[in-house]
Amino acid sequence: MAVKVNNIISLEEAQRLVLAAAKPVATEKVPLENGSGRVLAEEIRAFRNEPPIPLAAMDGYAVHSADVVSASEGKSVFLSVVGVVGPGQHSDSELKRGEALQIMTGGTIPAGADAVVPQEMTERVSEGIRVMAPVAAGDHFISVGAELHQDEHLISSDTLLGVKELTILATQGHTTVKVRRQPVVAVLATGSELVEVGEGVGRGEVFASNLHTVTTLVNRCGGIARPLGIAGDDLNMLTSGIQHGCNADVVVTTGGTGKGEKDLVSEAVSTLDGDMVFRGVAMSPGKQTLFAKLNETLLFGLPGRPPATFIAFEQLVRPVLLRMLGLSPVFLPEITGVLRQPVKVKGKTLSFLFALLNFGADGPEVKSLRSEKKGILTEMLSANSLLKVGPGKGRLEKGERVQVQVLDVGLEGLSYFPESKV
Repeated sequence: MAVKVNNIISLEEAQRLVLAAAKPVATEKVPLENGSGRVLAEEIRAFRNEPPIPLAAMDGYAVHSADVVSASEGKSVFLSVVGVVGPGQHSDSELKRGEALQIMTGGTIPAGADAVVPQEMTERVSEGIRVMAPVAAGDHFISVGAELHQDEHLISSDTLLGVKELTILATQGHTTVKVRRQPVVAVLATGSELVEVGEGVGRGEVFASNLHTVTTLVNRCGGIARPLGIAGDDLNMLTSGIQHGCNADVVVTTGGTGKGEKDLVSEAVSTLDGDMVFRGVAMSPGKQTLFAKLNETLLFGLPGRPPATFIAFEQLVRPVLLRMLGLSPVFLPEITGVLRQPVKVKGKTLSFLFALLNFGADGPEVKSLRSEKKGILTEMLSANSLLKVGPGKGRLEKGERVQVQVLDVGLEGLSYFPESKV
């Protein structure tokens, strides 16, 4: 379906368009110790049985189970002890009937033995032991392949690597791992009123906090942020900055996306012969968001107000970075909760309100942080979720079931939530 660039489109349509433009990034090999938080780029299968040999599961004695089938406290069975095997050690001799081999946890079960008698079920006597309880074949030892079978599927491609996955890889002897390259995102702020954080701020000037907002969000999404500084309200500087950022996978600008004379991002895209895909999304905050393609580089123009920058990034840029990495799901996880107080909604379009989500005894509870007395920055600071309100909804009532997007769960937390479709 063709999209008229100057028409405001739905968030769902905008998400469909940006994801259609997202291409998987290339792969690279990294040392196993650097694999945490990276996305696996190949299927992992077991190259050998684990364990490759039968091992004792506890301290005791390797025996023929048939020798002790009648053992009891009242009628113990004597076995001669022919040696000792410690963890990681093995015996070259086959165990004969009537013999026992003392063995520690992790020791190799000798040929002929089919069970381990726990130490506490025996009594040591001269030249041997008395066994005071029976064991069955297979008791108290780990058989070949009990953990992993050779060529067994272990980890799927496009899996986020965490401690469990890295443990399996290390168990199988991997020293390197093939992963997706981290998407590189160039970040550029616009606005003549902006100054770098840490510099002196004059009357009418504000710190360019959005550079830090976007940089942090990019890094949390598995990307690498490259801040390009402030372009001001100068078309040549902005165009040059965007062009410089085009060696990255994605360029994100903040501010300058409206229809005023100082809103120059769309003009810079035109100057660079870029392809403007859409300009305006029917959501609040974040309405003045644009998306363009500059050859192979994707460009997102986000609004300048920090809360709008944050929300627009989470709805549109984050899914693209996760799709580039091959991850699924890519959207913020959504759950249904019960609203704890009535809320007025001003917007006629899809609205996002900063909210506080708690898991009470009766399930998820949601408190809107919208306040007439406090600013939206304060709301953002206290929020752990976004209350999602559909278009045309002027008021939400206490006790109403509402949709909430969960923030700050991290990429690892996505496995707890079902995939959301566009």
